[in-house]
Amino acid sequence: GLLVPIWLIGFLSTVAGVNVGGVIVALINRFQRSVGAIYAVCVGLLLSLLSVEITPEAIALGNFLVFVFGFLVGVLLFEIIHLAFYLNRVHSKENDHRQSLRMGVFLVLILSMHNLPMGMVLATSEHFPFGLALLQALILHNIPEGMILFTPLFVAGVRLYKLFLLSVFIAAPVALGAFIGNWMGMQSNLLAAFLLSVTVGSIYMVTMKEILPASIKHSSNMYSAVIVCIAFGLL
Repeated sequence: GLLVPIWLIGFLSTVAGVNVGGVIVALINRFQRSVGAIYAVCVGLLLSLLSVEITPEAIALGNFLVFVFGFLVGVLLFEIIHLAFYLNRVHSKENDHRQSLRMGVFLVLILSMHNLPMGMVLATSEHFPFGLALLQALILHNIPEGMILFTPLFVAGVRLYKLFLLSVFIAAPVALGAFIGNWMGMQSNLLAAFLLSVTVGSIYMVTMKEILPASIKHSSNMYSAVIVCIAFGLL
């Protein structure tokens, strides 16, 4: 195995994956000026990430009840953050720039939160000694997250160096989670299951209430639906 601490590996591979995702979006952004299409791809990626990956993982770690409870807490959390955002802003018609920025901030918060239980699972997983397989899985896992995250921020015109700093910020909870997981041992699995379920609830809400409407606003319902399905299938 590698003689590198697990938190460092988790942290670095998350940064790598998120940035690869960002580069992909930058390239798509070059060629494809349609904001609606890019957002629709995000919706597809997010929904498939939730249904294929995170939800089964959360249920496997805990149980269905833990999942339902966590999901509802996540929905509630989204509504609270959402309210805070809306209370802070003047009730003028907000422009695309502001809307994209808000979406980006939402995603930064929620994906950071999602990475905490990921780190905990990592620390208690049976993947020792560390194989290349897990490393690849970690990096690949974070590529769609990077794409999802950087899309609204690109649209909002956030500078590249800030995006890189954000990827570090998002990866930090992986390291923190690994420390917590190591310290708690296997008991951390139930907590991780709960936290994962919370992020499923909040990611679902962000997808449905923030990103999908933005996609439809910039294109048509049918167009969005088709692209969502394609992106879903790809992942």
